[in-house]
Amino acid sequence: MGCFYCDEHSEAREAIMMKVGDMTAGTLYLFKDQAHKGRCVLALGSHKKELFECDEQERNAIMADVAAATKAIKKLWGCTKMNIGSFGDTNPHLHFHLVPKYEGGFEFGGGFVITNPEPVHLKDEEYQEMIAALKNELGI
Repeated sequence: MGCFYCDEHSEAREAIMMKVGDMTAGTLYLFKDQAHKGRCVLALGSHKKELFECDEQERNAIMADVAAATKAIKKLWGCTKMNIGSFGDTNPHLHFHLVPKYEGGFEFGGGFVITNPEPVHLKDEEYQEMIAALKNELGI
């Protein structure tokens, strides 16, 4: 199909994030760059470009997934604020960036940069621990 989120194995996606699991209306991914500890993205399960293309049921379900995922991230890693953004000028698939911000931490009180100039990469075991914690907290 050639879609970053719809393709089961997208090399481009797998280069920057790891699948956490399927939620009600979308799939949760953990970013490999953890400059914002717990940063994830939630992609809608159906191939739509805009939130207004969803019917009421799908829109409510994806927003419930966003709320559940952000609540889990905040509980697990104790961020000060969860920022949520829907970007996608060149990626025509609805997805939400879930960005934890920590007071006194990277970019707190300022904007959010999609690609960090100084990414923070973890050991494989640390990613697996984070994924396991998210799955457990979300029941997925």
